[in-house]
Amino acid sequence: MELSIAKRFLLLAQHPEKGRMLISEIHLKFGLAGALLLQMSLDDQLSIKDEVLYIKKGSQYADPKIREIAAMIQQARRPRKIKYWIHRIGQKASKWRLYYYDQMAQERLIKVEMKKFLGIIPYLKTYLVNRQLRNKMIQELKNEFFQKRDIAPTHMVVLGLVEACRMHKVLTKEKSQYKVLRRDLKQLVKESPVSSNVDKTISQVQAAIVSSIVVTTIASNVGTS
Repeated sequence: MELSIAKRFLLLAQHPEKGRMLISEIHLKFGLAGALLLQMSLDDQLSIKDEVLYIKKGSQYADPKIREIAAMIQQARRPRKIKYWIHRIGQKASKWRLYYYDQMAQERLIKVEMKKFLGIIPYLKTYLVNRQLRNKMIQELKNEFFQKRDIAPTHMVVLGLVEACRMHKVLTKEKSQYKVLRRDLKQLVKESPVSSNVDKTISQVQAAIVSSIVVTTIASNVGTS
């Protein structure tokens, strides 16, 4: 089964046993935004000049959410930098995630359950169904990274998302491997032969996550003061 970058990201972020994700909501929404832009980058649909994002002429989109992103970028009043689009797409990503969950449920990758807190407030629970696929994906990422093999473009992009969203422990909890992963992955992403767009997008995902965490923390402190 060939999975999109968005689905690979969501599978990695899914707790293997519990009905929740392994990363925060902030990491999740901006990570998904980054995954969608990185898919476009891999499919040669984007160009970046001076950090400004452009859609390449003649690009075709099978994914309706990517088609929507392309329309947003093309219809903008003026060209915008990647950081702007990461934030803009990130604000939509929480709802868009439901679209991918629905597809992944149909593909029997996950199970989705709608719940209600106190019988009033709806919330979502997702459970991993296809553990073998997720385990295989993790093992392939680890093998290519730790054995210094030529890393497939798709895997390189996913590893970049691991770095951006601080998902290192998803790949390994072994102390020695974790230390190497944290030390070397960032540099590997920068030196990626896949595309210069990839490193730029990853860095902007990281910046969006960090700035959002700072804003959220400040707002929280103000609310409790």
